[in-house]
This record gives sequence, C-alpha cells and structure tokens, in this order.
Amino acid sequence: MKQLSFVLVSLGLAACGDNGALAPDAKLPTSNPPRAVVVAGDFKAAGVLTTLDPVTQEVKTNVAPAMAVGNDPMLRRDGHELFVINRAENNITILDDQSFALVEQLGTGADSNPQDVAVVGTKLYVPTYGTKGVTVLTRGSTATKLIDLSAEDPDGKPNCESAFTVGTDVYVACQLLDGFTAKVAGKVYVIDSKTDTVQPARTVTLLHKNPFSLFERIPDGAPHGGDLVLSTVEDFVAPGCVERFTPGTTASSCWVSNVELGGFATRAAFDASARITFFAVPTKYPAADLLAFDMPTDLLWAGALNPMTQAIGDVAVCPSGDTVVFDASMTASGLRMYSGAAELTKAPLPIGIGNGFFSTHGILCY
Repeated sequence: MKQLSFVLVSLGLAACGDNGALAPDAKLPTSNPPRAVVVAGDFKAAGVLTTLDPVTQEVKTNVAPAMAVGNDPMLRRDGHELFVINRAENNITILDDQSFALVEQLGTGADSNPQDVAVVGTKLYVPTYGTKGVTVLTRGSTATKLIDLSAEDPDGKPNCESAFTVGTDVYVACQLLDGFTAKVAGKVYVIDSKTDTVQPARTVTLLHKNPFSLFERIPDGAPHGGDLVLSTVEDFVAPGCVERFTPGTTASSCWVSNVELGGFATRAAFDASARITFFAVPTKYPAADLLAFDMPTDLLWAGALNPMTQAIGDVAVCPSGDTVVFDASMTASGLRMYSGAAELTKAPLPIGIGNGFFSTHGILCY
C-alpha cells in the first residue's frame, strides 16, 4: 500500500471535492455537537470507526455499520457525508456524518487499490494505485470509467495517490514510480470534470519526486489562502518538502522543507484562526512529532508540541481550535487532545484497535 497507514515502525508503500462549492473536510455550520471521528485498520480484520467527544473526551468505539471500514482505511468528508477509502477492499463507503448510517458503497474494481476520493456532484474521482490513473464512479450506479494518466510514467502505472476538487476541476497527484523507485519528479494533473478530460497545459510539475501525503487546501483568509499543499519525500533519504501551489497556475514551491521538519509531513491540518498549520512528522523511529508552523511568517515554532514519549502519526483540528492527534506509541496508543502546546488528555484514549495501528489521514473533527 502506498500511504502510511501503519504501525510506526513500518514505512510501507502502498480529496474529496467540494461539490462545486464546499471544501473537502469542511466544517459546515451545524447545530450538532462537535465530534472527532477516526478510522483505522490492522491489515488483517475489519477496521474500526471510533468517535471522540472533544468536550467530554468520551470515546465510542466501532460505531460504523458492518463492512463499512476495511483493514486499511483513509477518511475524507464532503458536505454532511464521510467517505471511507477502503484500499484493501477496493471500495469507497459513504456514511452519514452524524448517524454513521450507510449511504452507499461503490466498488473501484479488483486490485485497483484506491488512495483518495474527490467529489463533483454525483461523480467520485478516485486515484487508484493499481490502474493507469483515476477511476470515476457515479453514485447510484455500478459503472466505472478510467481516466488514463500513464503517458509520462516509466512503467505505465502512474501511481496516482491523491485527488482534490477546486470548482469543477479535479487535481490529481501522481508519483510516476518505476516499480517502487521514484526516478522523475511527481506531477499534478488537472481533470475537467465537465468533460472528464485531462488538461495538459495546466499540469503542475512538482519540485521533487514522490508526492506522498493527501492534498490539503489552505483556508480562505489565511496567507496563501486557497493554495493546495502536499508532501514530497523523494526516496525518504534525499529531502523533499511540503510543496504548495495556487490552483490555475503550473508552478510549485517548497513551503517548508523536510530538513526543517526533521522528517516529512504525513498530515497537515489548519487551525480555526487560519494562522497555524499543524504537521504530523515521523522523524527518527520511534519518534514522531506534532509541529506548528506560523503561516504569516512561514516559520516553524521551536521544537515539538508533544513530549518525546509520544509518537504523533495523525492530526486534525476541531472547530474550537483544539487539535486531536493519534499517538502511535507501541506501549500505549490512542487519541490525545492538545490546545496549542498544552495537552488536554491525561492518557491516550483507545480507539478499539491496538499496537499503534492508525491511518495517516484517518482523523476528522467537525
């Protein structure tokens, strides 16, 4: 599997869209109480979907319907729905984000290995690691369509790993590996969802090889608001960076380097004030840090927010501004909450699956 959905010891290889207006993972106005949701799997049995009340810290484990969460899941939110990307089971499962009732489950094809999902109306654009590009699904139908992005790939499989909708455009990041080796710079292709055609003149060539995290979009009102960001990792030895580009342009830049981070960012999350970006960064095993990045100055805060005894593998920001993180420490893993650099929890809150298993884009808070 491409993404880092793992016990922290393993660096194994393996966005949803906005329906034209809503940002993926958007925190919509709601009268419902805030909640954090986490999915995780252990690569063997069915995975779990667990909720956390960020006010009371009450945890409810395994609240999803049977077979909704696979053994290697990722999570996105669009509107009032959750999209579980079940990579091993080759499907996208859609749940109501309040009741967690099953809305729909759509297959992506045998051995397709879906990595992310971008939503435009009734269509889902799914980068599928086992195919030549992006599998397009239509809600209410079992039909699939493949958009071929393999023309510039050394081995004919472009290893597309994330997708994100901006208006009616779908941005797709592809690693362009040769086998398991990154030999050329990664690329971001633009698909016009009105015609399902690739727009070659709008392709973004990344500065580094091997894009590895899912897309996030910087909130409007923040410095660089509206830009897309994702991590590049080269070969995990040569340094990459968190790259940033403005939709509609073709030039990418390094926002913060992996040298500065001391590792590579597996997840980026933006605080409610749109001034701070939180990064989850595996450093030197078994360490993994929660880092804060000041957007107005483009500078990292000094040091990690978490103590060395914790290994922060994933992070999401709640509407209150507090952060929910996954501590993947092998001895005591689970969710923790932070307010800035102050931890609000006294111990990790178990999610119903042990031994430090988690997904690097497995937490949302809304």
